[in-house]
Amino acid sequence: MELELTRVDYLDVGVIVPNCMKLLPGEMAKHQQKMIIGDQDGVIQLISSKKDEIQVHFKTLPGPKVASVRLGGAPGTPADKMFVAMENKVHGFSKKGKMFLSFDTNLTESIKSMFVSGADLLVCGNHVYNHYRDCKDVGSYLCGDTIVDVVALCPNNTNRIITVLACSGRVLRILEHCRVRQTIELNSVPTIMHVPKGLGDKLICGFSDGKVILYKIGHFSMEVSEEILVDDTEHNSAISCLNTYDLTGDGKEELILGRRDGVLQIYSMKSEDNEIDLESSQLFIENYNESISSVQGGYFAANGYTEVVVCTYTGRIFGLTTQCVARSISDNQNSGTMNFPNDTNLRIAKLRSEIAELESRVAREREKYQQSTQAMSSGLSAIPMLNVNDSMILCREDASYDLSIEIPASIEYILLQSDVPLELLDVEKNTAVVSFSECNPLSGNCLLATYRCQLNTNRVDLKIRTIEGQHGTLQAFITPVLQPKCSQLREYFIKPLSLHIRSHRFDETRPYSSLTLRGAFSLSEMHSWISQCVPEIPEKLSSGDSCELIFENVLIGSLLKCEYRKGEAEFKSDNISTISIIKDVLTREITKKRIKLEISTDMNPNCIGHILKMVEPVLVRHMKMSRDHKLLQALLDLDIRGEEDLEVLCKEWREIYRNQKEISQSVGKDRVLVDRYHGFLTDLFIDWNKFRGTNVKSKIQQFVHLLENYNHDAIVSCFGIKND
Repeated sequence: MELELTRVDYLDVGVIVPNCMKLLPGEMAKHQQKMIIGDQDGVIQLISSKKDEIQVHFKTLPGPKVASVRLGGAPGTPADKMFVAMENKVHGFSKKGKMFLSFDTNLTESIKSMFVSGADLLVCGNHVYNHYRDCKDVGSYLCGDTIVDVVALCPNNTNRIITVLACSGRVLRILEHCRVRQTIELNSVPTIMHVPKGLGDKLICGFSDGKVILYKIGHFSMEVSEEILVDDTEHNSAISCLNTYDLTGDGKEELILGRRDGVLQIYSMKSEDNEIDLESSQLFIENYNESISSVQGGYFAANGYTEVVVCTYTGRIFGLTTQCVARSISDNQNSGTMNFPNDTNLRIAKLRSEIAELESRVAREREKYQQSTQAMSSGLSAIPMLNVNDSMILCREDASYDLSIEIPASIEYILLQSDVPLELLDVEKNTAVVSFSECNPLSGNCLLATYRCQLNTNRVDLKIRTIEGQHGTLQAFITPVLQPKCSQLREYFIKPLSLHIRSHRFDETRPYSSLTLRGAFSLSEMHSWISQCVPEIPEKLSSGDSCELIFENVLIGSLLKCEYRKGEAEFKSDNISTISIIKDVLTREITKKRIKLEISTDMNPNCIGHILKMVEPVLVRHMKMSRDHKLLQALLDLDIRGEEDLEVLCKEWREIYRNQKEISQSVGKDRVLVDRYHGFLTDLFIDWNKFRGTNVKSKIQQFVHLLENYNHDAIVSCFGIKND
């Protein structure tokens, strides 16, 4: 089953971030609903649709940026009260636009996320969570990780409140009475949460790797069950918004997803009562080439016709309706008559007059601006500051960074400059043309690239491959198609251990090498130094006299454990190169502080064989594929015309000839990964001998030759380790 949806554009507003657009409940079932919107210009407006025209019920003047919009109401009544978070204040509006609440939370941080449940108001900054009931402070919680989103669960529709915080440290924290009751460890960074209607024990969470998981939380026990709803390997962009609504009218809600790359998907949800529905199926997919900020299911444009209202980052609001709007017009065109209904003719005439008026106003303003810039006056041209929606996320599948840049205007070109060696990869959906410039690494430029965008492109997606041990800054100069010419700078820090992500489990059965540092440094100083070395370090320390962090290398799969306290820090890893990088970075930072430092290392030779076993399957497979590919080139030179000619060959050669397509594809695909493994093992060879005090520059060519003709025992012997 697939949904047939027709796009209908409604209006354009300012830049909108997630959770800033909601549909108010209708007065009756299947009746049209109103829409509340809050943008980054601080404008709040309530609109509805009447006879295909947008009606504005109320609209505020520009003010502080709107961070979140939520609906609320007394228990048992429709949630038709609108709550808007701006800076550290929460405003409440009625359906008629009357402000009945202006609550100053007195938070030192600006509100980033908010949730309303009856008389309970939950607000979060970057690290502080506050709970208010009837505008009175009930409690607060200080989180070490950055808080991404907050929701509340009400079991059995009671007054009991269970809060769930989605945190950037790859965890969900379950709070009750502002105390952590349980921590759910995650494999990816959560981006958004949603509580389906009528369910007091379930929540749906979207992640930065594109997955969507349903969590069922036991309110009286510590059990938490999870169920993967969406795991789309083809579309793995981060989930920016999600909603559930019954679009098909079959009594079951569908899952509506909006992704950061502009893909919108609708899935049927699994039914607990129907054993036939074993998995969710995709009903609709479309790419709108803009980050989707909010999605809502309901009845906005017409009575009785469900639709999905979509809001993009740049402020475009449109609907995907089940009503076939274009059918009546196409029928008239096919019949040879262009007699539209009177209201349609009036609307077309009105739109044409509005377009003509706008064009004349734009021409007058452009002429006025040109005259003011050419005149001899003390006036200055105002350079616009555009909101940049960007993200740089490490992708586990190919161990590369996904960099996306989006602005609410057309991009003319983007200039990339880096003082660290980087590799730019091709992106299929990228419409920009890239050109490289020669650069001298001695001058601090290791990469100079220019992406020239096609017309009306406001979003560019890039893929970047880094090398561990190399650290620096990547700068992006974004130039929009605006006058006067201007460019905005965004900086992205490439850390020494750039291929590491946060993890929660440490395998004690592996062989580990260790590094221990002792000196007159504080816990916060060591935390700051480690944050300069490894990504995904929380900004604030958790309470306590010590801290423990675990990381995983997405390319190799090696682990790193950091334990530190005042005056002492210990690092354990099964990858000796990781220990070497940490030692170099920390000793350099501590030396700057002129702190007396005691360093001790314990290099376990078993780590070498362990790491080789981890990469060995890929290297052996590639070596076999390379051999088969060479044989295939020779076989293709033979005059083989049919199966009779193939029977002359041996069985192995016949299989190679028949699988020529798979062999050619595998060789090219594995070559990139094998080259990265060879570079990693070469660094491991250098680092291992550096700890032993041996210079092996003269042996690197010999070692690379051994890697090309992989033999485990020969490579272990080259490291100077006896084979057991």
